[in-house]
Amino acid sequence: MEKLIFTSITILLFVSIVHAEFQFVEGVKSFKVESNRLEFTLRNAKLNIYIVDQNIIRFRYTNQNDFSKAPSYSVIYQQPEKMKFDFKEEKEKFIITTEELVVHISKNPCRISIYDKKMNLLNSDEESFGVSFDDSEVRCFKKLFKDEKFFGLGEKSDDLIKNGKQYTLWNTDYPEYTSKKDELYQSIPFFIGQRNYKSYGIFFDNTYKSYFNFGASNNRFYWFGADKGELDYYFIYGPEMKRVVSDYTKLTGRMELPPMWSLGYQQSRWSYYPESTVRSIAKNFRDKNIPCDVIYLDIHYMDGYRVFTWDKERFKNPGQMISDLKKDGFKIIPITDPGIKADSNLPAGRQGYFAAQEGLKQNLFAKYPDGITYQGEVWPGWAYFPDFTKKETREWWGDKLQPFLKIGIEGFWNDMNEPSTWGQAFPDIVQFDDNGFKSDHKKIHNVYALSMARATREGLRKYSDKRHFILTRAGFAGIQRYSAVWTGDNASTEEHLALACTMPQNLGLSGVPFVGSDVGGFMGGEPTNEMYVRWIQLGAFTPFFRGHSAIDTKAREPFAFNEWTEERARQIIQFRYKLLPFWYNEFYAASQTGLPIMRPMFLNYENDDNCYSRDAQFQYMIGENLLVAPVVTSTDKTKKLYLPKGNWYDWNNNKTQQGNQWLITEVPMNIIPLYIKEGGMIPMQITQNYVGEKKIEQLELIIFPFAKSEYTLYEDDGISYNYENDKYSLTKFECEKDTKSCKLIVNKLKDGFKSDRKNYLFTLLNTNMPNKILINGTKPLDFALEFDKERKILHLKVDAADNIKLQMEY
Repeated sequence: MEKLIFTSITILLFVSIVHAEFQFVEGVKSFKVESNRLEFTLRNAKLNIYIVDQNIIRFRYTNQNDFSKAPSYSVIYQQPEKMKFDFKEEKEKFIITTEELVVHISKNPCRISIYDKKMNLLNSDEESFGVSFDDSEVRCFKKLFKDEKFFGLGEKSDDLIKNGKQYTLWNTDYPEYTSKKDELYQSIPFFIGQRNYKSYGIFFDNTYKSYFNFGASNNRFYWFGADKGELDYYFIYGPEMKRVVSDYTKLTGRMELPPMWSLGYQQSRWSYYPESTVRSIAKNFRDKNIPCDVIYLDIHYMDGYRVFTWDKERFKNPGQMISDLKKDGFKIIPITDPGIKADSNLPAGRQGYFAAQEGLKQNLFAKYPDGITYQGEVWPGWAYFPDFTKKETREWWGDKLQPFLKIGIEGFWNDMNEPSTWGQAFPDIVQFDDNGFKSDHKKIHNVYALSMARATREGLRKYSDKRHFILTRAGFAGIQRYSAVWTGDNASTEEHLALACTMPQNLGLSGVPFVGSDVGGFMGGEPTNEMYVRWIQLGAFTPFFRGHSAIDTKAREPFAFNEWTEERARQIIQFRYKLLPFWYNEFYAASQTGLPIMRPMFLNYENDDNCYSRDAQFQYMIGENLLVAPVVTSTDKTKKLYLPKGNWYDWNNNKTQQGNQWLITEVPMNIIPLYIKEGGMIPMQITQNYVGEKKIEQLELIIFPFAKSEYTLYEDDGISYNYENDKYSLTKFECEKDTKSCKLIVNKLKDGFKSDRKNYLFTLLNTNMPNKILINGTKPLDFALEFDKERKILHLKVDAADNIKLQMEY
């Protein structure tokens, strides 16, 4: 008997230990109502619920005595001190009601369910598990619905729909990654869930290594969590997916409007040196009439890979070189790695490295817990790593950029900032300032690049009133506030050609609009002529447009290929420059709304099931009006694509296509399929070899007339921050069409910027020759008219004016 009792106790003890590994939040003990939040004390945790907006609720759990006082690295939105909401207590639950949401908090155990105002369930905790703590690890378990789709998480190399997979977010330097590689350079813990065409977003504001499981290996729940930190997440309700993305960027910030030249073509290589090589590359672009605005300098411009220095043998007078190239329209952007070569003390007769000396003296570098400065091995050898989570370090870093600005440098390229070291094992015990709250590498790793980009952007704003360009390889939620992003060290493969289409879309859904890939592939083989042509066509319709290649590969400049390839590259780059007014307008819209420029089809057509198919992810929308269907296999002679409901104009074949159907279209090598939505307007200009080369005296507006449509064009000087002081213009174009007439109306909505425009060229597609034309109610005395009867295209050129009313009668 005694043995039996002992065995039972042993079993019970064992079961207790097993269950103790995961402590699920228990019932509510007490609560407190504040003006913008509810504070709940649970039996084994604390929960604060913040009403951030009528459609945004923040849920914050901790099993510690109190919540952390450390500020968020990502969220910059300031929650109002007082929010409108209703709260009531019932027998088994509490209810929070806003203008858009109803939140139920069950009392025992504490579980969350979120409904819309019609009491449709949007999202709920898994009833048995909810939120859990396992020592320092935190997790949130959510009910998984069979018909729910998931999207997001930033830089991921698989399909756009994330169902049935588990992901890890930990910034990782992984060259030549494949579509099966999970951890990459950017970690953005934000995802979108959608069911019954209603979308919500969840932003998990936790910088530790985090995990997201969207039903992998189970059909009961999905979950997200992290190795440490609080279970702190924002629920963002749409129901439109566009609103979810826009409101996520309301929380984490939006892209600053970049200089217009950064929308042009950019050329890079590891590495262009010495100076004569840089000049030769620039001369080839101009001699061959291939537009280009930027040339990058990779690590070989530095003295022994020491950041903030120049190799005096390879670049004897960098200021003169930059000045000379600037006269021909080129901007120079050097790479800046965070590793500071650890050579502060050198033998007699040699001066130590100033950056290392200053950083040590001013206590600016990351350290071990015993106070010894950490050293990791990277390009310069053993190096110190600036602690960018410290205000003084960020200011120092910005100061070090000033000499580069003085000689004409126009931007900076932040690399190796995951942070990456040889061995890929940056010690977790290394300590950081963490904005005065002190923490280790486990917390800071994912935000190291974000903090470096912040230091760079703040330094540029401090020392210049011009817009500069920043590019980063690594990042975290909020990186769009400071920098453009590229998809890291890709490879010259068919797989990566396809990834160059999908990965920027995924990053765009995650709040990062200024994004692209290395055209032609950075490493791992050589692109064929056909692959390069297809890649540069895709690149020309990607927000960030740069060619780049590794040191041990053949050159990737357009003129490095045969004449056939060079000509096709020239044509598509020139077309990119013709479309710069269109691109700049989309960048402006992204800076205002946070919406991506390069949009998955389902973002614009959320209720169309065809837009969620795998084939549809290899096409996308630029803004609202232009559908792009790049060829993502170099040997394909045809392209399968989908046109949503409505009429579409085939820009290449000058034909109207009816939507709500899949098409298979022939794609000769000089063609990238482009379709203008009915009612769409596309502004264009003359091509140029670089932004600012010519006065832009004519704006062409391509119009595919519909019953009623409109388009608003944003313009400023493209280089300064004067637009922040209302020095910009907005011009609204309206088009109304019926069987008897077509009206075009131009209205200047804001006149803070004066362009060089002298006339408009209106190009109307799929139209007839008018019998009568009136401008501002009278027959015009002077205008130019050209009608292409075969293609049914009308070109009408009129003098530019702030207000124009043009009527055509048929």
